[in-house]
Parts: sequence; structure tokens; C-alpha cells
Amino acid sequence: MSRRSALFVCAVLVACPRPTPQANELPSRARDTDAEGYYAQPAGLADDFPEETTGPDKVRRVFITVRAAGSGYLRFGIGWDGVETAPGRYDWRLWDQVFRAAAETGVTPLPYVCYTPRWLNADPKDYWRRPPDDLARFGQFMEAISRRYRAPSWELWNEPDNELYWLGSAEQFARLVSSGASGVHRGDPRAKIVLGGMSKGRSAFLEQTLRATAGVIDVVNLHGYLETWDERRAEDYPRFIGEVAALAAELAPRADLWLAEFGYSDWRRSDGRPSEWSYAVDPWEHTPAFQGIALLRAHALALGTSVLSLTTWYRIDDLPPSEGVIGDDNNKHLGVLDVRGARKPAFAALALWNRLLSVPVRPVQAEAEGAVVRAFERRSGGTVILAWLPSARSADAPRPADAIVRVRLPRGPTEVEVYDPATGERAGTATLSRIHLRGDSIFVGVAR
Repeated sequence: MSRRSALFVCAVLVACPRPTPQANELPSRARDTDAEGYYAQPAGLADDFPEETTGPDKVRRVFITVRAAGSGYLRFGIGWDGVETAPGRYDWRLWDQVFRAAAETGVTPLPYVCYTPRWLNADPKDYWRRPPDDLARFGQFMEAISRRYRAPSWELWNEPDNELYWLGSAEQFARLVSSGASGVHRGDPRAKIVLGGMSKGRSAFLEQTLRATAGVIDVVNLHGYLETWDERRAEDYPRFIGEVAALAAELAPRADLWLAEFGYSDWRRSDGRPSEWSYAVDPWEHTPAFQGIALLRAHALALGTSVLSLTTWYRIDDLPPSEGVIGDDNNKHLGVLDVRGARKPAFAALALWNRLLSVPVRPVQAEAEGAVVRAFERRSGGTVILAWLPSARSADAPRPADAIVRVRLPRGPTEVEVYDPATGERAGTATLSRIHLRGDSIFVGVAR
């Protein structure tokens, strides 16, 4: 979430009618998987609504984009410091608009709440990312906001394992979560409690937090930006997700697992690196065209783990060069829309993913020597196959720029319908015994 929301202070309290309450339904892998192993893993979107720059047009565009991409979920942050500017004094104006738009478009809101108000911490600079002096105040705020909006879930804080967003300890964070969860339960007992998204995967911070909060949380949330702010390659997503899944299964076995922030930027620094924490090898990496490819790879690898209940890709809008962000300029180049609001290839890729794989599916074994392949059998019929050449690990160990591979499925036809990820349109047919893969592309086919 951009800190723009955290820095805004509104001057006037305006009473607004409450939006229509949302249905209290969220996907759950444990509950929704049928006897034959089919399950749906919704692929939503994430974005920000900074109070000082968000108007009705921005709100409308966001929800229209979510629906146009075939998604039904939107994750977004609400700055506690921007709403409760003085003790017990709330400005709900923007959030009434946002929740009303969600209700009108049928999009399920996935709000997260974070950032300490200035009046609750004496630090003149970093008050917003420090623990509040009175933890009970967070519970009171969560009671007020959950009672007003009746969202199906409330996520408590954002990336608390990242000092850019939280300067307290894991113990302090766990106590904050307990206070916030108690407030939500008073305001709307039906709502689920989501642990603030963790940016570093399995860590001592997450383990300590889970040991202290397992009895009050319903969802563990994971963030991942492999190849952008994390040097691990896309093919490391299964291990990255699996490590957290194993820890959650041990310490919070009843909780669902979300990957509710992941993304890939289409920007590189002047030295060719995407960030100081990661690297690129091939010239097509971190371009608008390859961002769409990266989106499909990440979604396929995430779905193939069979442990997630939901994903949301970050984000909808690119940001203008003048926009202030935490971190580096990758934050300005993660959108599926460009700064003018035009659809990028990543939008077409997400819409194609949702068109093919928003239904209940189950993974099926697939192999292709020299390539990465994921295949999913749909309960409604047909098998979707995605195949690509793996990311290069280093310039000293390059992989072929293209290859002819044979994809093997346990059963079914060898001829498939092929889809163009850049447009989402059907692009002819192919034979699985001879698939041409390039390093800058992905194969998407459906075997009927």
C-alpha cells in the first residue's frame, strides 16, 4: 500500500449513508475441494485508494477493471491514520464510496487496515509504522469499521515483517492482531480475520506471530515479488509458498492461505537490474509484453501448489513519474493498466487466465523435458496446459532462446486449441508432441 493514504489528514467529518453490506463468503481450500479433488482458486486484483487523490472516477475505473478482467475480488488498504484523525472522530467519505461501488459491481472487497495515527505515537516522523501507544484503540477502530461495512474479512496491517511498514517487534504485532481481532468480532462476528500479509515468506517473525495468534486468525497471507524485489526466479514460487504452507499447517492448521500480493514490474534501472535486490538476464525481462507472461507463469505455479485459497495480483494502475512511493520505481510499474488507463498485455493475460481457469480444476501430471509445464483438468471439461522455458539463473548459465518440446499428459488428445496471451484470443491449434517455446513467451493450450 502506498504511504499516500497514511499521510492524508482530513479536516471535516461528513456523515454518509452506509453502503449495502457484503455477503460473508470467502473461498476455502479445505471446505470447497470436492470429493474428486476439484477446487476453485479465485484470481483477484489489488490496488490503492489514496484519500488525497482518489475521486469517483478512480473508484469507478478500479471496479470496472476488476470485473472486465473476469475477477471478483479486490484487495485494498485503508489507512487508520487517515480515517480516525482524532480520538473517536472518523471520516468515512471515501470508504463509503468504495464499499458502495463494490456492492454495486458485485466485487468482494478484501480490505486491510494499517498505520498508526499521529495522536497515538509521539515519534514525529515514523509514528505511522510504530505500534500505537494504546493497543485497545486499534480494537476500537476495527470494531467501528467492521460494524459499518460488514466486509467478509479484515486484514490486520500490511507487511509487518518489513521495517518499511512496521518498526515494532513480532510480540507487539501479535498483541495488535489480538486487539484488532477482538474489535472485529464485536463489530461483525461473521467476518474472518486475515493476518497482515508477510513479505519475507517463512521467517522467525512469522513463526513467532503464528504461535501467538493461531487461535484468532482465519487466514495467513503471503506476499511475493519474485524476480522484482526478490532474486528468486519465478520457478521458485512453489517452494516459497510451500514453506509458509508447511509452517501454517503446523501452527495454524485451520487457517486458509492466501497469496494476496504478488506482481512483476515492467521497469529496469539504468544498470539493467530491476532492483537492488534482484537481477535480470535476458533483454525481454521487465518489459510490458513480458509482464503478461510473468503473470501467467506466477498464477500457474501458484495454482499448482494446491494449497492456496485465493490470489490477488498487485496492481491495477501504473503510477505517474511524479508520484511518491515507498521503495523504488518498481512500485510505479506494476499495473495491468498504464498511466493513461490503457490496458497493458498483463490485463489480457489476467482476463485469459480467468476465462480458462476461474472454474473448479485439479492439477494433472504433465512433463516436458527442458521446459516448465503445468496442466489443470477442469470439472466442466477440458485440460488447460501452460508451458514455458524457465528463467535464466545467471548470464553464465544461459538457457536456449527457443526450443521444440513434447508435452506429455497422462491421457487425452494431443491436439489442443492455442491462445495468444498478449490478446487472450484463440490463435489456432497445435500438437503437444511438437510445441515451439521461446524464452520470451508462454504456451497456453486447451485439450478438449
